Amino acid sequence: MQIAQIVPKVRTGKEEIFDYSIPPELLPGIQPGILVEIPFHGRKLEGIVINLKKSSHISHLKSLISIIDYQPVVDEIHIKLAQWMANYYLAPLGHTLFENIVPPAKRTIKKLRVNTTFCAPAKKVEKNHYLNHKKYSRSKYKKYLIAADFPARLRFYLQAIQKTLVQNKSIIILIPDLSLVPFFTRYIKGPYTILHSGLSKTQRWIEWDKIRNGRVNIIIGSNSALFAPVKSLGLIIIDQEENETYKNGRSPRFHGLTVAEELSKLTAANLVLGSITPRVETYDRALKNYYFLKKIPFAFRPKISLVDMNTERQIVSIPLQEKIEEVLNQKKKIILVLNRKGEGTKFVCTDCFWVFLCPKCNLPLVPQETVGVCFRCQKSLNLPESCSQCQSIHLRPSGIGTKRLEKFLKDFWPESKIIRIEEPLLSQIKTKWDIAIVTSYALKFSFPRISLVGIIDADQSLNFPDFRAAEKNFQTLYKFLKIGEQGIIQTHLPENPTLKALSQFDYEKFFLNELELRHKFHFPPFGRLIRLLYKNSDDKIAQKESYRLANLLENLLINRSLMTILGPAPAFIKKQRGLFRWQILIKLQSSLPSVLFILLKSLPKGWSIDIDPIDLL
Repeated sequence: MQIAQIVPKVRTGKEEIFDYSIPPELLPGIQPGILVEIPFHGRKLEGIVINLKKSSHISHLKSLISIIDYQPVVDEIHIKLAQWMANYYLAPLGHTLFENIVPPAKRTIKKLRVNTTFCAPAKKVEKNHYLNHKKYSRSKYKKYLIAADFPARLRFYLQAIQKTLVQNKSIIILIPDLSLVPFFTRYIKGPYTILHSGLSKTQRWIEWDKIRNGRVNIIIGSNSALFAPVKSLGLIIIDQEENETYKNGRSPRFHGLTVAEELSKLTAANLVLGSITPRVETYDRALKNYYFLKKIPFAFRPKISLVDMNTERQIVSIPLQEKIEEVLNQKKKIILVLNRKGEGTKFVCTDCFWVFLCPKCNLPLVPQETVGVCFRCQKSLNLPESCSQCQSIHLRPSGIGTKRLEKFLKDFWPESKIIRIEEPLLSQIKTKWDIAIVTSYALKFSFPRISLVGIIDADQSLNFPDFRAAEKNFQTLYKFLKIGEQGIIQTHLPENPTLKALSQFDYEKFFLNELELRHKFHFPPFGRLIRLLYKNSDDKIAQKESYRLANLLENLLINRSLMTILGPAPAFIKKQRGLFRWQILIKLQSSLPSVLFILLKSLPKGWSIDIDPIDLL
């Protein structure tokens, strides 16, 4: 008797793979990777066959009901990848298979089901597909880190793409933003497809089916492109590998680069990473020869100066004002960077210092023209006319935002065309302008030649309680400064090592400073980090549950030099969308102990696990 091992499309307990008997009439069409319908606790569910065997330890098995798609929706390689992800990220196997590999499109599949009959040749093609991967897995593959600006990286990518196509192999290209697609497609010869979140479920499935049937061999997109059922994968490119969009925001909270490395191992595909400011962990591994490091020097380096704002009294310092005046007289363009939208950072009462807060997140609402906006939950409320605490009418925005900066600049230079480039105002980038006020969102676009880049507040995110705060700040500001011929950095911390390295436009100096700090406190790359986050609408319940788990973890501690537990403690953003947030951090100097693996895989509802987190706030 043939037994099918199936992963159902539902969250299960400890058991994730279930045995089902195969009715004789369905046996010719059964193979690993196909989508089937199964009975499961009184319901009919979709499931994926991941293996076939001849016997089971269970005496009375349920039979699978039908085959939904006779052609595998996931190949052998991606079944292995899903199993690896489930183990590494402590996530349910059903999540890694269905949510990250197989795009749901029931209507399309059902149409195909009606018009499809099983035939042996189709099965033979798929078997050859698996054999191709196994054949290539014996060959040698390489991993590169290209540390250069985008034009230089693109030249390297295109050479690698051409060599791969000559070998009749497929290519996956990960990009953080769709605006980069034209830079690749204008040079690519041959069929390609673009996978992104804007596709409907049916559109995504249609593109998936093209790839599965070998009609497309170049896939461009976000993380989801990694799971496309490509045939004979030969190359994976990840541009801007430091970009946070490669970290999945829900379970399984995987990082695209980490998964790409595993996929590269399974398929023996070459892996190429590119960045102008690589992550500290990535650059450290390149220096240790895990990647071939290729550094391409810049053709031009901007002249940058620091301004100590402790002696200044206005939003824009005197040195920056003078430089703006000089550049405007030359009829050249200026970018001013301020990563805070709105009139200010908060709306306050000047009599009792009451702050207008988001009721769901307990964070200050950012004042706009007539409303206060929470950029965590996107809630907006009308600005009050009086203080809810002392009834005073003396309310005003506090701090600096892009709109307040715009008003300041218009007072000083009324004849100049001043625009703001932020998410709701994208159309302005196409108009004629002299000064552009930008947030980090503007890094999605390519700019004309810029004479001056001014950093209005370089200290903004430096002091967040997150070990990556300095790195993120450096990466963002470095990219903006690269756009200009000259730059001015305004700061209240002129002796800060990160800002000093930034003023010298020196990534290597920043890297060495940051590496020393990471080593001192055992943060990555000198150890692994696991973040456990608990959310509940009741703060006391959240606190109690966090202490309960922390006590369990403390009892597991055998060698404190290999495992450290930090917390429990409220998260820096203690409340979000009406839920209180408590967290525990685990630092590991070795692999995950089996007892800890079992405990974390069985956490109760309310907990989320983040392996290798990029954000501790």
